[in-house]
Amino acid sequence: MSMADACGHDHSHEHGLHGAALSAMLSEVEQRLADADQRLTTPRRRVLELMLKAGQPVKAYDLMADFGQGEAGPAKPPTVYRALDFLEAQGLIHRIESLNAYVVCRLDESHSAAFLICD
Repeated sequence: MSMADACGHDHSHEHGLHGAALSAMLSEVEQRLADADQRLTTPRRRVLELMLKAGQPVKAYDLMADFGQGEAGPAKPPTVYRALDFLEAQGLIHRIESLNAYVVCRLDESHSAAFLICD
């Protein structure tokens, strides 16, 4: 059962970023990381891109499956988990332990995160 099915309400509308908004967000993240002497490597960028497109919590294994769509196939677990660890350490994503999933942070302000999870 997918997370969308588990919560019991309609998820047919898109929440994620696409097109120019997605490109702008990735550019902003690249600049923030460059300012901190860090890099948005290709695997890190791909993981973040998939998460931004999803617009909702995403499980690591879903990221692995989608990582190489149309290319070399799914990513290996260490590749995705290293990217997730880096993005979390940089304050770009949060891990939601009860869902075993990750979600992109708001980048427009410094914040503390709180999530309401319905079962």
